[in-house]
Amino acid sequence: MLIPRGLLAADPADLSHPATEEVDVLVVGSGVAGLSTALAVPAGRSVLLATKGRLGHSATRYAQGGIAAVLDPVVGRQSDSVAEHLADTLAAGAGLCDPVAVRMLVEEGGQAIAGLHARGVRFDRHPRLAHELARTREGGHSRSRVVHAGGDATGAELERALTEAVRAAPAIRSVEHAFLVDLVTRGGQVVGALLWEVGGLRLVRAAVVVLASGGAGQLYADTTNPPLSTGDGLAAALRAGAVLADLEFVQFHPTALHVDGDPRPLISEAMRGEGAVLRDGDGTPVMAGVHPLGDLAPRDVVTRSMAARMAALGVTHLWLDATAIPEQHLERRFPTILARCRAAGIEPTRQPIPVSPAAHYLMGGVVTDLDGRTSLPGLFAVGEAACTGVHGANRLASNSLLEGVVFAARIGRAVAAERPRPTRGAAGPAGDRLPAARPGGGDPAAVRARLRRLMTDRVGVVRSGLQLAEAVAELDRLAVDPGPGGPDRFETANLVQLGRVVAELAARREESRGGHWRSDHPAPAEAWRVRQTVTRTAGGDLEVGLLPVAEAAEARR
Repeated sequence: MLIPRGLLAADPADLSHPATEEVDVLVVGSGVAGLSTALAVPAGRSVLLATKGRLGHSATRYAQGGIAAVLDPVVGRQSDSVAEHLADTLAAGAGLCDPVAVRMLVEEGGQAIAGLHARGVRFDRHPRLAHELARTREGGHSRSRVVHAGGDATGAELERALTEAVRAAPAIRSVEHAFLVDLVTRGGQVVGALLWEVGGLRLVRAAVVVLASGGAGQLYADTTNPPLSTGDGLAAALRAGAVLADLEFVQFHPTALHVDGDPRPLISEAMRGEGAVLRDGDGTPVMAGVHPLGDLAPRDVVTRSMAARMAALGVTHLWLDATAIPEQHLERRFPTILARCRAAGIEPTRQPIPVSPAAHYLMGGVVTDLDGRTSLPGLFAVGEAACTGVHGANRLASNSLLEGVVFAARIGRAVAAERPRPTRGAAGPAGDRLPAARPGGGDPAAVRARLRRLMTDRVGVVRSGLQLAEAVAELDRLAVDPGPGGPDRFETANLVQLGRVVAELAARREESRGGHWRSDHPAPAEAWRVRQTVTRTAGGDLEVGLLPVAEAAEARR
């Protein structure tokens, strides 16, 4: 397979001299990972925070459940420990987590929460112990260790506090509606990025570029991710020659509100942590006898169980019954969810909520070390755009916000330890020339609609070799010429590239593990307890490699 070198159909010398500026650190993305990274950059370094929408508008805003962390040895009468959080994360990851990275993540969780509190995040307090933060339990967790804010509005509260902190930081300048077109490289080193703005192109030279651009939920027709989740940083990193991994592992959240809409409203599994039960149309509990944790089994287990029950019954959704939870508690704990349900004509205090799985999180991304460094000098990645090894084949609930904050702090310390590099004299984005993605190409809206339906039908919750082969063949024919144009074309071209990679890696992995489930290979295979990496060769070919988990862990010791 060939992938395009870049999204523009011109030599950099012919770009009509785009506006150019230089900064020490360029952060792309303004979710929890990007905002936290910008704030973690040491004093004395200039920071440009570029976001393709408005500052404070990101996938983070949609996060409901909270942040998982071990804060104290005892909460009320329930003990918890780093060892238990570690064990829960490894179990959810289905054998593909990097245990060294996971241990670092859970050990630094308490510090991350303290840092957010210091930034002004207003976490919910325990209703009876005012000095304690309220904590709940979510899928895959053996303990109640998930702290939250605004009941079920944790992401929105994080965005509020961190955005205010960024706006108040004199060393950080933010630019809105700035789309990442491509990374700028020189001699295999990333030295900046090309941004598209309403006024034209801007070439930003930077000693350090941090991709905090999120995931690619818009690959799927049914997703909890907002329209901005189009994998732009992942596609740009792939074109620039960075190593990516684990892209076949897509997490489908089991309980999205089953109503028309894009994105689909999320129904946090914290509601199941408070006592809600998944049922079929006859009222039979879906998870009874399926897993020791029942409704709080890891997300991949619950999603597959729902898919099987829906297929057996010939229905498009199941029901989440929260009517046994006291009404006052529901109102206090889940105001966002109740408001969205009521807007759709559903009253959760008296009737079950229609739910079905939807694409939620991409476990894979740009491979990094424990300090966020990628395989390309000068390039870091953090948050959902990164593949740190902490999620393995299936992310443990509420570890994503934690990962963004913890690794942002580590990137800040790594940048502080590095010597600033000169940025002058950079070559063009992703190499010397930028050929068009493909000749011709279709209308972006039509291509994107077909792509999302194809990925949902052929590369979704349950996959097969035949379906994946059909997807790969059609994706090879699906194209959109991204230039000249704006973000709509760029985003669609990025999604087509990433969809092709996801389908290809899924077709190669002949087993079932975590977020990747093959009906023709329904069991995990020890031979496949490896991570698939992908990178672009100098000739534009897609090169796939295998990385044993032991090697990944050893590399971080």
